[in-house]
This record gives sequence, C-alpha cells and structure tokens, in this order.
Amino acid sequence: MTWTPAEPPWAVPPRAQIADLHWLAYADATESTSRIAAGVVAAVAWARGGQQAPVSGRTDQPVTRALAEMELWGARAATSPDSPIPIDALRDDLGVDYCPPRELDPQRAAGTVAALSWLLGKTTSPPMPLPARRPDGQLLETQELVDAAMAAEPYKTWGPEERHAARNDARATVERSRRLIARIASVQERVRRSG
Repeated sequence: MTWTPAEPPWAVPPRAQIADLHWLAYADATESTSRIAAGVVAAVAWARGGQQAPVSGRTDQPVTRALAEMELWGARAATSPDSPIPIDALRDDLGVDYCPPRELDPQRAAGTVAALSWLLGKTTSPPMPLPARRPDGQLLETQELVDAAMAAEPYKTWGPEERHAARNDARATVERSRRLIARIASVQERVRRSG
C-alpha cells in the first residue's frame, strides 16, 4: 500500500476496523495467496481511494455510497452469473451507470461482496476476524468485554458459572486481538522494508 488511504464517509464500521481489515486481508492475500482475501483487499483499497474498482474497473474517485452499492451488485453478478440484476432499477435508484463485471475469479468476487457488504452496513460481521477495539481505536480489555456480554443479555441469569464462562471468552478475545495487532504490525513492517 503506497498511497495515503482516505476513509469513505459512507462506511458504517469505525475507521480503525476498516484499517485493520485492510492490513489483515493484505497479509492473507500476500502470504497465503487467498483469493477471497485478495477480493477483500481490492474492495477496501478501492473504497479508500487506492485503486480502480475491483469488479467493474471504474476509476471514479472519491468512491461514493452509490458507486459502492453498484460495485456490490457487480460483484454479486460475478459470483452468480445466472442471477438477473435489476440494472434499470439500480441506475434509477442510485444515479450511477451499471458497469458489467470483468472476468473475475468467483472467490475473489466473494471477498469483494463480503467487504463491500460490511462497509455498507448490510452485514455487521466483518469478512475476517478483527481485533476487538473501542470506538477510539484502543483494544478492549477483558472486563469491558464481560460487561458488554452481560449488557447484551440483561435477562439472563448471570451466576458464577456464566460469569466465569464470559470472562474466559473475553480473555480469549483479548488474546486473539493481541495476536491480530501483532500480525498487523508485522505486515506493516514488511511493507515498510520492501518500500
């Protein structure tokens, strides 16, 4: 990544999560040659202003929500070529011309669908596990995760066993988050060295 990424104002997830996804997907795409991760990287890089659209090849910048919606439809078409796309309705609703998808590997297209769906807020699950962070970007601590779990289920009986299980889950999440942060730092260093 050799440009300064811009954060799309229409994106639903917090900036830190978008950046985390970008780095982690880049790591997977370059280290394991995952085609799904390559699709995620392409979608996030495009949304952040770093390259052409991953499916249509559009070069319009900055990427608007309407362009992202249309690209999502193109990615869906690439994953399911036999499914009809409501091109005229989309053009009218979004005010953007439809560009048919280029020849694209279905797994790469699936990664693009997952990333754009998450960025647009159509799903709350990111395309891959991300570090658990506060809105300010800092990692969540164990007690914060336990408190959040208990707040999410206020009518549940939180006896000693349930609290213990919640604490164990929270500890595992914190540890996983630390490993993911270390992986991000590693790939950032690799990119800096290759310069």
